[in-house]
Amino acid sequence: MVETGTFNSSPEILTRIAALKIHATRLVEGLLSGQHKSPHKGSSVEFAEYKDYTPGDDIRHIDWKVVGKTDKYHVKQFEQSTNLKCNILLDASGSMAYESPIKDSIAMNKADYARTLVAALSYLLLKQYDAVGLITFNDRVSDHIPPRSKPSHFQPILYSVGQTEFSGETRIKHTVEELIEGLPRRGMLVMVSDLLSRDDDVLKTLKLISSKGLEVILFHILHPDEVLFPFDGDIVFESLEDDPPIGLDPVEIRQQYQDLIQDMIRHYRHHCPSLGIDYQFTQTDTPLDQVLRYYLLKRRSLFKA
Repeated sequence: MVETGTFNSSPEILTRIAALKIHATRLVEGLLSGQHKSPHKGSSVEFAEYKDYTPGDDIRHIDWKVVGKTDKYHVKQFEQSTNLKCNILLDASGSMAYESPIKDSIAMNKADYARTLVAALSYLLLKQYDAVGLITFNDRVSDHIPPRSKPSHFQPILYSVGQTEFSGETRIKHTVEELIEGLPRRGMLVMVSDLLSRDDDVLKTLKLISSKGLEVILFHILHPDEVLFPFDGDIVFESLEDDPPIGLDPVEIRQQYQDLIQDMIRHYRHHCPSLGIDYQFTQTDTPLDQVLRYYLLKRRSLFKA
């Protein structure tokens, strides 16, 4: 499984990450401020890793056995064990980069919407002492951050999401087959995708995940333009996933296009529940706090006595 740690420190990326952090944390803090607090049950503190001793560290956490073997002082670090381990799969294919050419469009572009949703979900998970990991993919896994629950884990996830560039084709089936053996037997998997994939059977692929005992939430994200097709005049449409451009009169095909999109949405809404998959369709003009609230309700339902 791919795991990368490179970081692009260009001014554009740093600015994007800073804005992403502000937006994500404000969304979550605003959401949680209206929630009733409840004690976190079933958690414990577990050893995570060693670090070199530095002045100010609690000497009770020095591992004296290691000192005896290496003559160096190492401190044990601990983190909260979790009720939930969640992997977030982010579709980073070219179609996710769609941005409306309509000047007065109020909807976010899909890339920014997906980045913010993933960052906010990650922050929300960590606030609840859950472990969160991130996997970005297009036709292959491009980045993998394993689930951890310590608060500082938000930073590498934020950096990964912030510097993700959306390009190439989508291969959901190939990605899941690459990941399946490394996924935990229990926990949650959240996929964020526009589902504009060349794969013929995304649902069977997702069923493979849920059959492992994982709770699967599928956030299906489309821009309103992709649902309504509100274009006029002779237009040349350019593919974001390497297909050749094509000239069309939008008025002539609008109804047929809208019917096809609605058929796709109905298909997922109808079949996902029977496969053990929670399907949530959202457009990028939908407030993100509504999407986060859906996740929060789902998580609570998992832990009802």
